[in-house]
Amino acid sequence: YGRSEMKIDFPYVGVDGKRGMYTAAQHLIEQGHRRIAYIAPPSDLQFSTHRLAGLCEALQRNGLSLQSELHLEGDLTQESGYRVARRLLSIEPRPTAIICANDLMALGAISAIQEQGLTVGRDVSVVGFDDVPWAQHSHPPLTTVHQPVYEIGKRVCHMLIQLIRGEELKERHIVLQPEFIVRESTGPASQ
Repeated sequence: YGRSEMKIDFPYVGVDGKRGMYTAAQHLIEQGHRRIAYIAPPSDLQFSTHRLAGLCEALQRNGLSLQSELHLEGDLTQESGYRVARRLLSIEPRPTAIICANDLMALGAISAIQEQGLTVGRDVSVVGFDDVPWAQHSHPPLTTVHQPVYEIGKRVCHMLIQLIRGEELKERHIVLQPEFIVRESTGPASQ
């Protein structure tokens, strides 16, 4: 991700995770969702702060808040997304949407929802983050925040080459904007 709260000034290329999560939450709110759950990444990861801030900002701007029982942590694996989603689905009333901090946890959440006989995108919407290659081929295809990983890699390599050559960097801190991709895993709130 690149950005850091440390006092050390180092070059980085990152993606505006706060903006990406804000956009994801706003999409769900516009679909009528009010009970939005969040499967968060481990809180000690730097990007977790930015993504949580974006989610909370969107909720607050719409008169909502992230309820503590709907804010659970996963470990970025598909298994943890499945396990945490099962816990979320047992809460009454259950959430109408689940935002996951990455696509792997979202794919696990989809499995948990389907295992309960619910339809993803109709009974419970799911949003991921990253847009991994198989997100568009999941069942249903996953709505997600696309991170431009190839652009990040290209810019990091260019910066590294400049530094190796002893050249001054024109930009030391680059934050790229994510793209929100709407697919079939989200739809209007059912409750």
